[in-house]
Amino acid sequence: MLSFRAHAIICAILFALLLGIPIAGNIAQASGMAPPAAAPLLAFQIFYFTLFLAFGLSAIPVIVMVVLRQQEGVTAEPIAAMVRNQTKIIWALWILILAGAVLAVPAAIQDGFFDRKAAPSQGTSPD
Repeated sequence: MLSFRAHAIICAILFALLLGIPIAGNIAQASGMAPPAAAPLLAFQIFYFTLFLAFGLSAIPVIVMVVLRQQEGVTAEPIAAMVRNQTKIIWALWILILAGAVLAVPAAIQDGFFDRKAAPSQGTSPD
């Protein structure tokens, strides 16, 4: 398992990408760039959803380590056991989240989650 600092840096970079990519896209579109066609849009939607999932997974070790770091001096056995086994806690949460994603992503695809068409360029009708 990586150090707390490494996990925090990874989480911060992914969060910055989640915020920075839409901002860059809005700036590009405001400067006159046309929206992408449907095929590259699907690839970008899949990339951005994967980025979102990676950020969520990267936040788990940061949260667990922050909470358990504050509990290190506690001598109560359940708390001390959690501090000793924080890697197992992180892995269990990752497995639960990924298992949920394995169930949810196919249902989302079936419901049309990635079926959005490219936005029409400004000044055109959606017909």
